[in-house]
Amino acid sequence: MSCRGAWMIILIQTAAALDLRRRCLLSAPLGCVLPNAANAAEQMMRTSSDIGSYADATGSQRAANLGAGSISGKSRPYTGVVLAEAPNSAAGVVAADVVLTNGVLAKVAFAAPELKLAKGFYYDVEARAKTGDSAYLHVIAKGGNLDGKALASKILATDGRYGAFGPPTDVIVSNDVTKGDVRTVDLAFSAITPGGATTPRRAVLAATQAEGSPDVLVLVASASEARWNQGGADAARRVASTFRVDGTRPTKLRAEPASDYRFEEQGGVRLPKIENPLDGFSTEPAFGSSGGLGRPGGL
Repeated sequence: MSCRGAWMIILIQTAAALDLRRRCLLSAPLGCVLPNAANAAEQMMRTSSDIGSYADATGSQRAANLGAGSISGKSRPYTGVVLAEAPNSAAGVVAADVVLTNGVLAKVAFAAPELKLAKGFYYDVEARAKTGDSAYLHVIAKGGNLDGKALASKILATDGRYGAFGPPTDVIVSNDVTKGDVRTVDLAFSAITPGGATTPRRAVLAATQAEGSPDVLVLVASASEARWNQGGADAARRVASTFRVDGTRPTKLRAEPASDYRFEEQGGVRLPKIENPLDGFSTEPAFGSSGGLGRPGGL
């Protein structure tokens, strides 16, 4: 067969195949055709230059208003509390052993018979009620002699209990009074909600210090503004008036996260203790006792 004849046969076969495909596509339902095109597109290799939107990256549309309310959770509030062991509650009195600066272990306590000890990841030393009333401990490291406004700024910091969704607004500090070794301050503010709105709240701060440590221990007893005017104020003042340091004793624990009994539960990693880091061939702690190079028979 001549070369020209071979080319003619190839062209006829190609035309027949194309015609058959055209007739199949025209006769097939529309729903049977579209997935083939979509599958072909999905099989194409995509690079970052092909992704121009959230829908391109995920294959779905996100809500038009993605704000704080769309966040599934919030960060754990920082209260500065380092606990030697779990707090306890007996006969309505909440007590806890708190590690403070200068090697001081202080036993703090407050009476809150109408509140229940809060447990879980978000709480340090805190008692709460279904009405929204709460009382919790906040430790200000080396706080010294802070006035009412300085105390309020520490309590209302963005990493604290009320700052998860933005700094509180409409802050008013009043009735700053010191009696004995306890300073009490009235505090009014509006906390930011997950949706970006504000909710008014009132509180009484009771601040004191443990002997031998410069840290300031603050009990924050609070309630919503609506509840405040319906018994919440009296309840908060009763709790704040019972805040005290029952005793102190020396400790080798440092006032740092690694000393907290929950350190590993909160994602911390405890390193092995090195009794004598300089007994080996190196002055690097991790290369001495813990590494085995300085011990008899070490590698």
